[in-house]
Amino acid sequence: MGPSMWSERLLVLVSIGLWAGLSVGCGDDAGRDFGIGTGLDEDTSGSGASESGEGDGDGDGDGDGDGDEDGPTGDGDGEGEPVCGDGVVGGDEQCDDGVNDGGYGGCLRDCSALGPRCGDGRVNGPEQCDDGNTGSADGCLGDCKIPRSCREILDFDPNASDGIYIVAPKSPELGFATNCDMTTEGGGWTEISLPHLCNGDLDTQMSALESAPTEGIDMMCRPFTRDGGGDHTYVFDLIFPPGFEAFYLADYVIKANAGEGHNSTINPNSFVQSSWELAHADVDAPSNTGDVSFGSADDDGPVVSYAALVMNTVSCTSCETAFPAEPATSYAVGSASTLFRIGWGESGGQSEGWYPWWSGAVYLR
Repeated sequence: MGPSMWSERLLVLVSIGLWAGLSVGCGDDAGRDFGIGTGLDEDTSGSGASESGEGDGDGDGDGDGDGDEDGPTGDGDGEGEPVCGDGVVGGDEQCDDGVNDGGYGGCLRDCSALGPRCGDGRVNGPEQCDDGNTGSADGCLGDCKIPRSCREILDFDPNASDGIYIVAPKSPELGFATNCDMTTEGGGWTEISLPHLCNGDLDTQMSALESAPTEGIDMMCRPFTRDGGGDHTYVFDLIFPPGFEAFYLADYVIKANAGEGHNSTINPNSFVQSSWELAHADVDAPSNTGDVSFGSADDDGPVVSYAALVMNTVSCTSCETAFPAEPATSYAVGSASTLFRIGWGESGGQSEGWYPWWSGAVYLR
C-alpha cells in the first residue's frame, strides 16, 4: 500500500473519532448508537423522573415520580389517584366499602357520606332505637337495641355502674326506669318494685289453689288474702320475659292480715312450705300456721321462705315482718324461668291471711 493511501485512511479514522467524541458530549443518544455507556441516562435520585419531565410510564402523570396526577388531588403516596369503589378511603372520600350501594351500615354511591347506620339519630335497618349517643342508661344502647333487663345492659357495657336505667322487659314500647344493681355478685340485677305490678310495666297473675273469701290487689298493687276460719293457699306470679336464674329480696316486708282479735301465724317448728300446692300446716296440726315463700313457678316448690329463716314464731293481727336475710342474699332457682312466684297461705279456725308483698323490692337476674 502506497503512502498516499495510508494518509487517506488515517484522515478518515481521525474524522470519525472526532465526530463520535462530539456526539457523546452533546447527547447520550449518540453514545448509545455507538455502544458507548455514559451513565447520564440513569436516575440515581430515586425520584423516577425523566429529564424530559414527561413521565416515566409507571402511572406518574406529572413526572415527579410519586405516581399521582399533578394538582390539588394528588396525594403523593405513589399509589395513584383514589377511586370510589376501590375499598380505600382517600382524597375527598368520606367512606369507601368497595360496594357503596347506600345500604344500611354502608357508604353512598359517590363515597361522599356514610349511609344509614347505628348512631345517626334515625331508626332504620335492624335498629330498635337510635338516639345518636352511646349512653347505656337512657333506654337505647350503643348498638341501637333496647335493653330488656339490667343484665342485658351489663352484657353490653361491662363498666356500667349502679343506678337508674330504662329497661323494657315486656315490650320495646313499654320501657320504664328502675334501679340496676351492677355490683352484687357480678351485677346485672333488675329491681322490680310494687308500682311495676299493676301499671302495665309488667304482667302478673294471682291464683287460688285453695280459695279464701277475701282476696285481691289493693291500690298500691299489693296482693292480699283473708280466710273466714278455713284454709287457703295462693300463688302470685310475676312475668319477667327476659328470664331469670336467681333473685334476691331487698328491704322486703310482709304484713299479717287477720281479723279483729285473730292472728296470722308463721311457726318454723310446725310448718315450712316445700310445695306450691300447700302453703299451710295440715288441718290436724296442733297449731294454726302458714308460710310466705319465693321461687320459680317452673319449679315444684319454693327455694326459700319465711318459715325456713325466722328464728321465732310470728303471730299477730297486722304486724309487719322484714325478710330475715339481710343484707341481700341471692337464691338460684332450679332452671331459667320467666315466672317469679310468691306463695302463701294459712290454716285454722281463725280469720287470718297475709299481704305477702307489703313493701320492698325483688331483684331478678
